[in-house]
Amino acid sequence: MMNTIHYFTKQPIRHKYKISFEIEGAIINLLSSDGVFSKKYIDTGTKVLIESIVRKIPIYENAEILDLGCGYGVIGITIAKLNPKAKITMVDINPLAIKLTNENIKLNLVENAIVIRSHLYSQLENRKFDFIISNPPLAAGYKVIFPLIEGAKEHLKEGGRIIIVLRKGINAIPKKMKDVFGNVELLYKRAGYRVFQSIKTS
Repeated sequence: MMNTIHYFTKQPIRHKYKISFEIEGAIINLLSSDGVFSKKYIDTGTKVLIESIVRKIPIYENAEILDLGCGYGVIGITIAKLNPKAKITMVDINPLAIKLTNENIKLNLVENAIVIRSHLYSQLENRKFDFIISNPPLAAGYKVIFPLIEGAKEHLKEGGRIIIVLRKGINAIPKKMKDVFGNVELLYKRAGYRVFQSIKTS
């Protein structure tokens, strides 16, 4: 059973996979390997989350964006490439994910993104963001996901948004978002997944 913090393979086998896709005219090339989530393909939840951001969320110049639980960097690198004036921070607890994300930042010639090894917000101190985006690690359980939501309020700027993708039927997480922020909205849905957002209003 995965514990609540180290929800990854501790000693991964370093067999690399190559993944490429196109979105909004941009080509994204990624390296993955054993020991990270969805190593051979972009999982449906991540695809739906990226679609929702591209279609529903205006990313303005100089927006500060946090990709929380970034894996090998799919979401953060895609947003960075499509929004070169935004500032992207990606975090993950898995050291292999950090290494792969750094490689993928270089591979995609992205200059507006960094990656930090951190369990949730532990290494982000007092930093605040305009957007916190996550395809949360459901296997880690609510003991990880609820603090992810609670911590977002402290790390969002006024008017900032937390945006989370979930499989259909997972109701406790949007309920928690409403409890913490006083609001929650179904932003987008496709292929059995739902994207929810909450806005920091106070």
